[in-house]
Amino acid sequence: MAQRVGQPEYRVWPKGYVATVPVSIGDVEEKLHEEGFSWDPLSLYHYTLVGNGSDGSWAYRPSRLADRQLHVVLFERSRDRTDIYAHTEYSWLSHPLKHAEQEGIRRTDGVETMRRVLESWGVDYTRESVVTRTMRHAVTRLRDELRRRSGSS
Repeated sequence: MAQRVGQPEYRVWPKGYVATVPVSIGDVEEKLHEEGFSWDPLSLYHYTLVGNGSDGSWAYRPSRLADRQLHVVLFERSRDRTDIYAHTEYSWLSHPLKHAEQEGIRRTDGVETMRRVLESWGVDYTRESVVTRTMRHAVTRLRDELRRRSGSS
């Protein structure tokens, strides 16, 4: 569906990793909503380097017509553990073509901004190495694939 409306599938990159929080994805999403973030269904098609699909996508704009937005992508790792990736980008509301072409994505800005948000919430977080995250993502993907196959037998 995303490709039909102009949003390509998109991979999150290690440079966009914010942190892993010991909080359920539902609680993270509730807090994002309280802070003025909007659920972003057109951007749910994000994947890790090993192919795990995202579990949540949120955007924050200081105003509806803002030039840029903070885009946050969530990956549920367990019932009480969530990986967070972020970047800033042109707002799809103000600059739909630049946004669709993924022009001007700034991962470092998004990571720094989202870490400040987490700190303002008082959330403890860890920053796992890319090797640790990649291995964990690969194990999760393998486990999900095994579950899918056993459920279809």
